[in-house]
Amino acid sequence: MAWDSIIGQTRAKNLLRAAIAGGRVPHAYLFTGVEGIGKDAAAIELAKALRCEQLGPQGTPCDRCRNCQNVAVLQHSNVRFVFALPTGKGEDGRADSPLLKLSDGEISQIQEQVAMKAADPYHNITIPRAQQIKISSIREVKRDIAFAATEPGWRIIIISEAHQMGEEAANAFLKTLEEPAPNTLLILTSSHKEQLLQTILSRCQEVRFDLLTDAEIAEALTARNNIPRKDAMLLSKMAEGSYSRAIELTNSDLQQLRFDVVAFLRAALKRSPVSVFTEVERLTAGNDRRSLERTLMLLLLWFRDALMLRLTGREESVVNQDQLKDIQSFNSKFANASPERLIRSVEEAIGAIRGNAQSQLAFIVLALRMESICYS
Repeated sequence: MAWDSIIGQTRAKNLLRAAIAGGRVPHAYLFTGVEGIGKDAAAIELAKALRCEQLGPQGTPCDRCRNCQNVAVLQHSNVRFVFALPTGKGEDGRADSPLLKLSDGEISQIQEQVAMKAADPYHNITIPRAQQIKISSIREVKRDIAFAATEPGWRIIIISEAHQMGEEAANAFLKTLEEPAPNTLLILTSSHKEQLLQTILSRCQEVRFDLLTDAEIAEALTARNNIPRKDAMLLSKMAEGSYSRAIELTNSDLQQLRFDVVAFLRAALKRSPVSVFTEVERLTAGNDRRSLERTLMLLLLWFRDALMLRLTGREESVVNQDQLKDIQSFNSKFANASPERLIRSVEEAIGAIRGNAQSQLAFIVLALRMESICYS
């Protein structure tokens, strides 16, 4: 599988393979793009290729040799994977090891997350209280680079979501970038490159990773996660170009979210403030912002279906096939309502939720806008 295990990203993969084949690997890469599109996966694959004992054509690692297998499970002595960790009790940043002040339970959580990352490079490492890449982690990297490698060949440091480095850690890392060691590759990945120091950006060769297409996500969900094609297409439409977001959606109660969408829409179009307030209160009670955002994404998709059906008249263009009659009924009853305006209203509500607006207020405002658009 090798590079084929990375979903899409043909341009980025071709660039990296060409650099390997031509011996033009720089001392530092910065992989940028939204979360969950394969940046870490590509970093691990690149590390495998540079360490592979039987490298194939076009920079393709064999996946069979000891080096490939050790890198794949993030257990190679010449490959370090750095990520945000919690701060230990009484830790002052001067500890020799980033794990020194952590509890046994926290270390177990970290080990579990690393194992999950090794099993699935698209897994987003999630550890309670892990907000920053610690200065002690960067100092450990600097010590590694200063000493002779335990094995000949490339030494690779992968810093996942490098924008999570605090100011002190970022400044310490900058010195490592300014004095590159031979046969050492630093790979930074980031979904928020604007938060990185400009001096770090200027010293790395950036590789931009694109949003995945709906087709790429749906195909991956079907092949890797055994999700039925119909459900995979629905999830891919909601994932906003991110495979890991699609996976996150598979772990939610999608049918309940879809029920919530229709119930909210019906309440908004009843022209009854009591119905709206009752439904919004039910919808927002006990649901976090991520769940509410998913509900709005489904509503957005519902209105896009209504728009596509109006524009094309083709029933097969509708993603929510099991709600086709409801969508047709909506288009018939509210023939003068603008789906484009409805879509913009939902997008504004999503922006409000992401901007930490009061959830109930955001949904009430949306309901009133939808009513106004449909009945004007």
